[in-house]
Amino acid sequence: MTEHSLFGADHAAVSENWNRRGFAYRCKLLHAALEQLPLAADHEEQLRLIPLLLSRAQHMGRVQELPGPTGESNELYLSGRGDVLVFGTPGATPVALAGQVFSALACGNPVILSGLVETAWCNRLVMLLHQIGVPRGVLTFVENEPLEALLALPKLALVAPVCAAREQILFQRQLAERTGLLVQLAAETDPEGCSTLLQPDHTHRFVTEKTRTINTTAVGGNATLLELGSTA
Repeated sequence: MTEHSLFGADHAAVSENWNRRGFAYRCKLLHAALEQLPLAADHEEQLRLIPLLLSRAQHMGRVQELPGPTGESNELYLSGRGDVLVFGTPGATPVALAGQVFSALACGNPVILSGLVETAWCNRLVMLLHQIGVPRGVLTFVENEPLEALLALPKLALVAPVCAAREQILFQRQLAERTGLLVQLAAETDPEGCSTLLQPDHTHRFVTEKTRTINTTAVGGNATLLELGSTA
């Protein structure tokens, strides 16, 4: 099984477009789902947690200007890490699973949501998010795939489970044994209280820092000189 078979042939293009939409756009879109979000038994916690996560993510789109020499601009910004796997083990709650999904999507990542537990609820959540405008190539629901196969997907960037602390250690070992891309783990081990999701830096685990540099000093700061010789 590959990401291609999960997301479709246009996964890379759709994912890049989702990431470029920006934090404000994504958070506004996801906020539209709150009134229709399928409520679980812990709905009061759910209605408090999701808006908090979206509020925090919305402010992550700020671009920071960095110092540089004359004729050069440097910007620091945040971008999604890449494909994120979200799943729960027995004991996981819908609110914790939703928190991981919304965190990953708000930060510009495509998400694979496994229905190992709370299957019907997860399926309804994915259907709702598709209806409000989250592209199918960005969010997919898998029900019958073994967890071992999902953890072995070659292009995973981050795994965000809702699990027990002892299971977190096991998943860390499995990810450490992978070859190739290093996969981060952002686990919620408190499915009832969601203490990890409530940490101010939780959404930052779903992004990576990038810099953008524009330098015209080599041509004397005159961008028109870049065209010299282009038609020779």
